[in-house]
Amino acid sequence: MGGVVGAAISKASFGIMGLLAYVFPVLIFVGAAFLVSNSKNPLAYKKALAALVFFVFLCGLVQLLTEGYMSSTTMSEYYSTCSTYRTGGGVLGGAICISTTSAFGVAGGYVIIILVLLISLILITQKSFFGFVFRIWDAVCALARDGHDMYMEGQPERDLRKELRVQERRQRREERQAQRVRELEEALAQENNDGEEAAAKEKKSTGFLEGTLLVPPEAKKKKNRKTVLRDHKKTAEGIKNDTATDTDSVAVVSDMTSDFAGNAEHGENVRQDQKDEMPENMPVENTMAMASPQTPMFEIHRAEPEEFYQEPSDSYVQPTAEQDVPELSECYSEPEPVETYAEVQQVQEPVSENIPESVPQPETRPASQSVKNPKSSKQEIESGIQNIQKEITQQNEVVKREYHYPPLKLLKRGDGKSQGDSDEHLRKTAKKLQDTLHNFGVNVTVTNVSCGPTVTRYELQPEMGVKVSKIVNLADDIKLNLATPDIRIEAPIPGKAAVGIEVPNKENHAVMLREILQSQEFQSAKSRLSFAVGKDIAGKPVVTDIAKMPHLLIAGATGSGKSVCINTLIVSILYKASPEDVKLIMIDPKVVELSVYNGIPHLFIPVVTDPKKAAGALNWAVTEMMNRYNTFAEYSVRNLQEYNRKVEGMRIPEGEERPEKMPQIVIIVDELADLMMVAPGEVEDAICRLAQLARAAGIHLIIATQRPSVNVITGLIKANMPSRIAFSVSSGVDSRTILDMNGAEKLLGKGDMLFYPQGYQKPARLQGAFVSDEEVSSIVDFLAEKNPGMQYNSQIEQQVNTAGMSGGTGGSSADDRDAYFVEAGKFIIEKEKASIGMLQRMFKIGFNRAARIMDQLCDAGVVGPEEGTKPRKVLMSAEEFENYIEEYL
Repeated sequence: MGGVVGAAISKASFGIMGLLAYVFPVLIFVGAAFLVSNSKNPLAYKKALAALVFFVFLCGLVQLLTEGYMSSTTMSEYYSTCSTYRTGGGVLGGAICISTTSAFGVAGGYVIIILVLLISLILITQKSFFGFVFRIWDAVCALARDGHDMYMEGQPERDLRKELRVQERRQRREERQAQRVRELEEALAQENNDGEEAAAKEKKSTGFLEGTLLVPPEAKKKKNRKTVLRDHKKTAEGIKNDTATDTDSVAVVSDMTSDFAGNAEHGENVRQDQKDEMPENMPVENTMAMASPQTPMFEIHRAEPEEFYQEPSDSYVQPTAEQDVPELSECYSEPEPVETYAEVQQVQEPVSENIPESVPQPETRPASQSVKNPKSSKQEIESGIQNIQKEITQQNEVVKREYHYPPLKLLKRGDGKSQGDSDEHLRKTAKKLQDTLHNFGVNVTVTNVSCGPTVTRYELQPEMGVKVSKIVNLADDIKLNLATPDIRIEAPIPGKAAVGIEVPNKENHAVMLREILQSQEFQSAKSRLSFAVGKDIAGKPVVTDIAKMPHLLIAGATGSGKSVCINTLIVSILYKASPEDVKLIMIDPKVVELSVYNGIPHLFIPVVTDPKKAAGALNWAVTEMMNRYNTFAEYSVRNLQEYNRKVEGMRIPEGEERPEKMPQIVIIVDELADLMMVAPGEVEDAICRLAQLARAAGIHLIIATQRPSVNVITGLIKANMPSRIAFSVSSGVDSRTILDMNGAEKLLGKGDMLFYPQGYQKPARLQGAFVSDEEVSSIVDFLAEKNPGMQYNSQIEQQVNTAGMSGGTGGSSADDRDAYFVEAGKFIIEKEKASIGMLQRMFKIGFNRAARIMDQLCDAGVVGPEEGTKPRKVLMSAEEFENYIEEYL
């Protein structure tokens, strides 16, 4: 087909390469194209050389697989055979076979050729062979783990089916035993009937006197039972037993069946009596005491007294699944009369011997053994408790090496009494409130009273046609008639068809932080940033998550409870999170509020007290936020939680270090007003950037101020701080600055707050938790003692200090000059006159910026001072200005 030339080329190709001559032209084309396209890449030539070695040794492998190796074969014979029959590996394959198999044998030749092929393949692909094997191994392990997980998911169903099978076997065994008892009774009754018929026939044949027996009926029955039972046992076993034993066994069987019937009848009678009595008892349980017509009908909701928290002792052991198994089996198993069945088994010896072999009962065996041998079961339980205690102590030791959580005994417990006023006082106040509104023509009904720690809320339901605004407008009259310092009207209550009037209590109750920390709400909170806020108006603990806020603004007058609220927030984090999970940065311009926390392991740097360094700390937080977002982009994650999960679950090659998990960062600023006075621009910009972007990076802001004016809480800050806490303020203007509504001016102070987190429709009135300075000091001392060797981050501290020093120096530098400084100087020198309006028109900027540029040019000596309404004089030439730029810029 190819002519003489084609035949010669084909013969030569097959003689040199054997079977691989079929693919050689394609390989030549691909290799040439690869080298041409990568002519300047030295790695391409290395890959081409590796491909050539791979091709040569592949010829040797083909030769071994097809023709094999014969020691007497020469190179010419290899060439002639492969070119004629178009098989084998050609001269190249023969040379590889001769060089490898002659020295190492056929098996060694195979091993050497395969190893060279793998090495050359690794050089070509630049991929590790072991990496490929590890990926396959990981896939196999993942498949095995998935299979194990699926198996464990089906374990409860298998246990349930096993329990059902055991119950079915137990039920079938009981049915068989009951069937044998019934058969024995039927046989006994049949024998009695036969005996009576025989006696009647004998009486008819012999006469009355001859048929009369002087034996009591019981003795006759016993005699008949002896006869029947003896006959039955002779037919079943072929063994003759004692007459007295047979009589007692039959008596037990008859008594047992009669007891079963009696119990069943008694159970039916009891159930029937219960059904008859139930309708009569129901109205008695649901009846309510009748009140006088003058007293309003409502329910008083009061929080239950707090139970004192009991510290767990060292001997406390949580019940395990192994200890609960016998109790569950006892609960689900039906009661069995063991002694009665034992006596029945004496009668039915063959049956009792076969039951344990055919129907094993592993589930009921531990319960019976524990009844018969209580000492052994107690020893087993004690040994299990000791083992569990050892595991718990080992786990505690591991935790203690990392971080020692402070105990609750460092905090003061509450008095545990019921808070608020008495029920009688609440009913009198409700009656007076209802009468006051009725006197003004507003008919309402008090439907509910919620008594909180410091405030009681009376829920009023107005009649049809009564406007809510009428009740709101009567606030001063209500306050006068109730003789209270102040009231707050919530019209309407969110989610209720009622108006709430909040009246201060005569007897206040302090909410201690320990009550909130040991509550179920705080203990079951999963977030590391759980915050024990306080108690609501119904006395229930309120626990929130800072991560969901995600930034919090706290404002209130002096003495209203801001600093205590910040202390409760910090202490809540100390009780909930370790330093590896949460880090704190505290800024305290007042110096004395947060400095007590120096020494806790959660701090990145010591508490910042210099307002000039505070701006540096906030700028560091902005830089850290951007670095975290860059890291998230590299790992293709969206937030901090996904990044930490990915880092924890990723496989790290040998020789490389696992990336560190990033902690959540909480930045606490105790007084924003002082920072806004020292560096308003930098502080506001940093706070706004953090508030806008830092949520996904795990950075959260807590800002407190006692001057909630628009100069401190600017529009940008308030727009980016969605969650707010308002304490008592002096005016409604300040309340509107914080909450965008009135209400904070009517608070009582001392922890009375309006809690308005993100997601609430209206602010909720709470009584904040209280923690004293002594408690805070004891907690800090405990953490400093139990967690020694705490070191601050020197890099962050140095950066903050450098920023503070640069911010404190006076004078303007090259970085402070405006971006249009050089262009404005050249423009003014060219025009030979200088005015602010000219700069405004030329560069399309505002008056303030143009005036600032003109002042900078005046400081540099380009223009002279202002001369009223006249333009300024130009003092520099173009060359002098160029020299100034080269020297100073």
